[in-house]
Amino acid sequence: MMRLTIADAVRDIFAIHVGIAEIRGVHPKESHELSAEIARVEEELKRTYKTGDVKDIRTIRLQRDFFWRMGVDPTKVRPASEALLRRILVQKGLPRVAPIVDAYNLASVKTLLTFSAFDRARIDPPLNVRCARPGEQVILIGKRKKELTGKELVLTDSTKVLCVYVHGDVEETKVTDTTSDLLLVAYGIPGISPEELREGLRIASQYLMRFAGGDMVMNEVYG
Repeated sequence: MMRLTIADAVRDIFAIHVGIAEIRGVHPKESHELSAEIARVEEELKRTYKTGDVKDIRTIRLQRDFFWRMGVDPTKVRPASEALLRRILVQKGLPRVAPIVDAYNLASVKTLLTFSAFDRARIDPPLNVRCARPGEQVILIGKRKKELTGKELVLTDSTKVLCVYVHGDVEETKVTDTTSDLLLVAYGIPGISPEELREGLRIASQYLMRFAGGDMVMNEVYG
């Protein structure tokens, strides 16, 4: 079973939990049902929030504060859930990428948490959350090279960085059209309880299995 640890150096700075789930045997395809659910949730969010209030939504505020503590300016690089919510509120809607990505983006705006989905075949367990090393370089999705300052957190497997924590996933382990097994990660931040994270992981997992198929083989929150 996939396991995750949080480095002591991280625990000394941040009180966080991380949720992971494995979903095997996915077979995603575009569907009217996914499009309809996205439209339904978008309308629900437009009735609930106003653009000027987004930064003060509790979960968004916690993520913004967390970004500042990692040396990332959230007015320039927004948390994923905030960026997606703002798109909806200015009538741009969720970006349509692929069923798997669309499903966890939908979960992100529904819960206002941040998620990643990785190709499980490209992961070498165990997982670890640690502090980035100054000068450490990663290639994010879109082949964007990023040099880390040492203030960030990173999610790693036994050999490589998978994600700059709640900031960007690496190119090497991204989901593709040939992905059959998924690793889903729900990122906790200070102020988000294990129960909130567990519920968010449940919602994201259900969306993925509903719109991309597959079966869950494990679901756990660590912290």
